[in-house]
Amino acid sequence: MLDYHLTKQELAELRQAHRQTRKVREAYRLNAVILLGRGRTIADVADALLIDPDTVRNYFKRFKRGGLDELLRMNFVGSEALLDQGQRAELDAHLRTTVYSTAAAVARWVAETFGVHFTVSGMTALLHRLGYT
Repeated sequence: MLDYHLTKQELAELRQAHRQTRKVREAYRLNAVILLGRGRTIADVADALLIDPDTVRNYFKRFKRGGLDELLRMNFVGSEALLDQGQRAELDAHLRTTVYSTAAAVARWVAETFGVHFTVSGMTALLHRLGYT
């Protein structure tokens, strides 16, 4: 079992970073490490923050390995856009004149028009980026 002890200096550094952050994702990571470092169990921290226990362990390990920089570094970089700027503009213009009831229906139109296939969640994300709900 890992020792989840943090020094007073480490706790102070984490609390300072927590006060300064405006990003929810960073705040959750900081909260997890602070709570664990103050003696809470993995299960308690995971339950309180509604995250997986392995995620709590990972956050703590990252902090111990590389400090705040490693803890707060986001690994997700996204993927290359499936539609180019012109295709997105054409989709946006089409959506201004045509109403679809589902993202799946929009994805079908995109596949037929551009030959690009989206999952429902991928199309939903694109529609949100374009300002649609």
